[in-house]
Amino acid sequence: MKNETKNPYKPSNKNELVLFSGNEAVEDLIYEFLKDRSPLTEQAYRRDLKSFFAFSSVQFNLPKAIRNKLLFEEIRRVHVVKYKKHLEDYLSNRKRGYAPNTINRKLSSVSSFFQFLLQREIIEKNPAEFCTRPNRIVLAETQAFSDREMKTFFDLVIQEAPPLHRAIILLLFTTGMRQAELRNLKLSNFKTQEGIRFLSYMGKGQKINQISIHPTTSFYVDEYTKWMESAGRKIDERDFLFQPTKNSHGGKTKKKLSHTTLGYIVGKWAKRVNKEKRITPHSARATFISSLIENGEDIYYISQLVNHADVRTTQRYNKRKRNHRKNPIFNLNFF
Repeated sequence: MKNETKNPYKPSNKNELVLFSGNEAVEDLIYEFLKDRSPLTEQAYRRDLKSFFAFSSVQFNLPKAIRNKLLFEEIRRVHVVKYKKHLEDYLSNRKRGYAPNTINRKLSSVSSFFQFLLQREIIEKNPAEFCTRPNRIVLAETQAFSDREMKTFFDLVIQEAPPLHRAIILLLFTTGMRQAELRNLKLSNFKTQEGIRFLSYMGKGQKINQISIHPTTSFYVDEYTKWMESAGRKIDERDFLFQPTKNSHGGKTKKKLSHTTLGYIVGKWAKRVNKEKRITPHSARATFISSLIENGEDIYYISQLVNHADVRTTQRYNKRKRNHRKNPIFNLNFF
């Protein structure tokens, strides 16, 4: 009997064994573990679990399969610690290792899966529970534009950019949306209430987020949809709002814009403003939050606006230097 351990939870063809843990097929367990997560989170978890089980299979021949049963309980803390050491020592062909945050995420994925198995009473102890994780370190800060740079940026984009680029950049930088959220937008996400136009969409963590749209942004989004219609590519309510300019199959398949294309669009125009800064779609979120904080908006309200679960996360997005002219020491009445 062939022991399938390299990818123990998903057979790659019909003839392979269906492996079980307890009385449930492992693929069913994986499905239940991932079912309420966003597509991107699901992909990340699957990738991280495959990485861990490939390592445990090669190094320790675990988890073993006996009579089609996978023995997850044989994986111990020492195996997770060895995996952590493997991640810390890893170097790619370009001699690059994993960032501490990446290692942290991979270990978190493994721990979450074993915690799920523990809750299902398939194992008696989570082997990753007390595995020390590396401190979260930001190796490369997300760069942001200043308000002055943003004015130059918007003037340039409004005057020279094509409709697709213009609508994308204005919407990203005036809402602070995540790039995946923007790429998944549909016309049905646009709502109007009491004369105010706003977006209502599913954000990270399966949370519904609502944010008002600046009138200038709203105008250029409408200009983009009119432009698409004039090109014979009318966008319906359930279509992705932002689509590749040259869509495949004569425009019959209305696929969404790729994250690579989105990065190209933002970077192309940002370089015209400041070549020294690396401005990405994520920079739009950092710029949005930094500007609101710097201009005195309540950080708790900003946190709700950008769908952060913890206000400390919002504070970390403040990428601008402290304004020394606004330092409270100048308000002292000592002199």
